[in-house]
Amino acid sequence: MLEKFKAYLIQKGFREFSSNGSPSTAIDYCWRLEKICLHENITVEKLATDISKYLQEYSISGNKSDIGRRSHFSYYYALRQFRKFV
Repeated sequence: MLEKFKAYLIQKGFREFSSNGSPSTAIDYCWRLEKICLHENITVEKLATDISKYLQEYSISGNKSDIGRRSHFSYYYALRQFRKFV
């Protein structure tokens, strides 16, 4: 599912690699979702099923906002894009 999500992000204009060859947003967002799944001990499919719940928990006012706001809110923004994908 994450490969399809990455393809979706690329189609929407997110970059896979930066100009210097480093992984960019499309790869980073997939990595962030994997980290959330590990932290929550869930599968990506479960994350997709309950995306609204996890989006709320990792939001600015959620009970896991300390994780959600790391790296300029990358975890939260990854979840938002994943919700659009799902």
